[in-house]
Amino acid sequence: MFASLMNVAIEEISACQKRLKIEMPANRVNEELAKVTQSFQQHARIPGFREGKAPVGMVEKRFAKEIEEEFKRTVVPQAFREAVKQKSLRVVGSPKMEDLHFQRGLSLSFSTIVDLAPEFSLPDYKKLKISAPAPDAVSEEKVAEVIERLLTQWADYKPIEGRPVQDGDFVVIDFKGTVDGKPISEIVPNGGVIGGAEKFWLWAKKDIFLPGFAEALFGSNPSDKRQITVHFPADFAQAELIGKTALYDVTVNELKERVLPALDDAFAQQHFKLTAVELKQHIREDLKTEATKELSHKQTQEIIRQLIEKANFELPESLVKHETQKLLYDIVQRNQQAGVPEATLEEKKSEIVASATTGARERVKLGFIISRIAEQEKIEVTQEEMSAEIQTLSHIYRTPVQKLLQQLHEAGAFGEVEERILQRKTLEFLLKSAITQ
Repeated sequence: MFASLMNVAIEEISACQKRLKIEMPANRVNEELAKVTQSFQQHARIPGFREGKAPVGMVEKRFAKEIEEEFKRTVVPQAFREAVKQKSLRVVGSPKMEDLHFQRGLSLSFSTIVDLAPEFSLPDYKKLKISAPAPDAVSEEKVAEVIERLLTQWADYKPIEGRPVQDGDFVVIDFKGTVDGKPISEIVPNGGVIGGAEKFWLWAKKDIFLPGFAEALFGSNPSDKRQITVHFPADFAQAELIGKTALYDVTVNELKERVLPALDDAFAQQHFKLTAVELKQHIREDLKTEATKELSHKQTQEIIRQLIEKANFELPESLVKHETQKLLYDIVQRNQQAGVPEATLEEKKSEIVASATTGARERVKLGFIISRIAEQEKIEVTQEEMSAEIQTLSHIYRTPVQKLLQQLHEAGAFGEVEERILQRKTLEFLLKSAITQ
């Protein structure tokens, strides 16, 4: 075993970072070199000799460089693992190798900077205080809102005659916008209908569509033409229009009223194979389930916040950096998918980086706390739970299980899946032991 033959010195860099100086004595180096050389000899092809029959000395001379590279590739990492085991270190992240010195007949020495899991005392994590369920989590108003949204899917839109546009009507319009005389469709080529459209259905309600646009149509009639001024606010999604003033030329084509169907047994049976009473009860049960999930999420976040605030310790900066990069990627991806221009992301770069760094530090910190609690409470992840999680991921990403398993293997991501399950189980444990207030 390397542990009995190597000298390992530890130099303090910070609470979570150490430099290991590892030395393998010459006799051990020779033994390991001999093993590598023997492996080369078994497969060496040298003219005049059958495969595996060439003299060792000739193999050493012919493949000196290759033997040395293979020695470094295999023995150095193995020596590192033995040194870590010898000193009972909990290494996280990837080590950085430095100052490798090796020469035949002499000792092998190298140093490596490693990040270590922090040592800290767990806060009192049992009986944490969390929010109690709201007494009116499922009110009649919420049930009515869901019913209205449901009926809207089968609504009829009837022409309105004899009166102008009112709040809540639906207006079919043609419109085109300009800023300083230039068409908005040219200023923001990917702006969708912001620049204009024909036969566009607009729900004439306040704060719908563009600022002040819908309200400006109140009182108009079919065939009316209006010019509407829109001031784009500082938080508008399209950066090119922020702070600008646009003029829209609008033609009102049609005016319609939305008429909802009645929620009776005929409607419920036709669309849901239920009675009206059963449909309302089904909606109520769905809302209860949703309210329970929302409360559980809120309580879990309260537990996480308390754990993060109560535990104080330094974090391995390599893990924080890695997690920050992941969060930055996610943030940029979400914003790009939402249509946020690159120019806007660049303007808010410092703000985004600061947010990602804060989030990363909290994630890393929580990970260590959860791991310690799970260890103390003997919470583990079973093979059945891993299989169930992979089945769930397969369904979410619409990927066959075997293909997903291959992808996880290639990415070395099984550990992340296991960590996700362990965190979920540990938080569920903490939630059960918490006290509502």
